[in-house]
Amino acid sequence: MSPTATAIVTPESSVSLEPTHLDTGISRANAVHDLNAAWAQIVQSVTNRASHGSSTITVDLAHGESAQEFSTRLRMLLLFINRDKGSVSATVSPSFLSDTYPAMLALVKGFESSGASEDWRPDGSRSIRMGKAKHTFVSVDMPVADRSASPDTLIEIVAAHRISASWYDQRVLPRTTSIELTTVMFGVPNSPGSEYANSIFKRERSKNLSGRSGGIHFSRQLNWSATAAV
Repeated sequence: MSPTATAIVTPESSVSLEPTHLDTGISRANAVHDLNAAWAQIVQSVTNRASHGSSTITVDLAHGESAQEFSTRLRMLLLFINRDKGSVSATVSPSFLSDTYPAMLALVKGFESSGASEDWRPDGSRSIRMGKAKHTFVSVDMPVADRSASPDTLIEIVAAHRISASWYDQRVLPRTTSIELTTVMFGVPNSPGSEYANSIFKRERSKNLSGRSGGIHFSRQLNWSATAAV
């Protein structure tokens, strides 16, 4: 494996999870700040999508917890492994200033620190390309007219508890038509106020916990088991 790929894949913190049984769909988090079980499942879902089809993964975060480092490594990995054969992935966030811009900057810095600063290039105002692979950033509060291809690999919803289900259904769902697409939603469960009550995270999280086919949920609370249905 090349130095770049090693830098992307290697977790920066030690694994502190109880044994994870992805085949039975049961996972327990033993540390609030450790997302390695979710990382393993997401990568497995993306790399095996041709044989397993689409899946929707929901991940609980604690109040104030950020998945940015996790997501940066995931975006880098997807761009790197698909640079020759091509792929389209996307990140959807509520706010351009609070979420999208920091995420784009983190991705650029990630490539620079991994030694791949010459391998990527901007592709439009909010997309980054490595070879034939492309990752696009979408903001709810600052939409950009874009006729680019729909995601065919991964669509990631950041702070999904702050994104309404109606907006998602109108603006995102029509572009998730690939039968091999992995959808990942990060959110804070039971957030106060009507924003969470109407959020796409609450809806999709509930569906996963109800055991829908292709749905996987990871809990971010201590000793709270997470249910998955494959």
